[in-house]
Amino acid sequence: MVAETNLNTMTDLGDIKSIDFVNRFSKNIDDLLKLLGVTRREKLSQDLKIKTYKWAVQLDDTNVGEGELIPLSKVTRTPDQEYTVSWFKKRRATTAEAIARHGASKAITESDNRLIREIQNNIKEEFFAFLKKKPTKVKGAGLQKALAESWAKLSTFNEFEGSPIVSFVSPLDVATYLGDTKVLADASNVFGFTLLKNFLGLTNVIVMPSVPKGKIYSTAVENIVFANLDVKASDLGGLFADFTDETGLIAATRSRQISNLTYESVFFGANVLFAEIPEGVVEATIEAVASPAAG
Repeated sequence: MVAETNLNTMTDLGDIKSIDFVNRFSKNIDDLLKLLGVTRREKLSQDLKIKTYKWAVQLDDTNVGEGELIPLSKVTRTPDQEYTVSWFKKRRATTAEAIARHGASKAITESDNRLIREIQNNIKEEFFAFLKKKPTKVKGAGLQKALAESWAKLSTFNEFEGSPIVSFVSPLDVATYLGDTKVLADASNVFGFTLLKNFLGLTNVIVMPSVPKGKIYSTAVENIVFANLDVKASDLGGLFADFTDETGLIAATRSRQISNLTYESVFFGANVLFAEIPEGVVEATIEAVASPAAG
């Protein structure tokens, strides 16, 4: 008997779910970059290399006499280290039993959502590793003072002149500072980050669970770069990527495994969010606020 016209088959469902997955992942990345204010996006070359930079200072210590020409000191940005971006390759399989019990849509969607969270968590963890790699350190009494010291220090870096500044704080420090005040009443939540709007008069304060209590990491938005391999444009697109988003951030492929009655999906790509100049990140230590003297 001939199947009905426009009947949805398992293959159709798989295609739909894969397209939805890659598009949602791409949107999540875009939302994250908008939250951070990041506009610097770079395509990784085939060797998957990224470079970080450092400041080299040539400070003239001449004791200049009255009326004498003051010798120049020089500050330059020089290459520091080179890193190879790791691939993320995730595979999962949904059993026939799971599909029979929960339905294909639920079984596939739940698995995809777990993969999205895992991949996103890896991106956040790598980003935090770059933030704390070689920071410039300051300290201040209490959260507000530590934030002020961070922003003041960053304002002395000519490299970032005119660039907005973003600070990453621990939810524990925010909760301690605000006390019983509602933290998330006027906040945006994206990618597991929370943007606190107009917090302490600052426009870009982001709650990041990875930040330890008592620490603040701040840098110029210009110092944050998102780099990715375009899996759509490379040879991979025709060989392994059955589905990908428009920007080529992630690829997906699916297949049926008849030998064990599973429906298998593979997702892969290579991307990284990093601080281009590690010394351009300021790590502030929140010190205890001194209690006022009695009387």
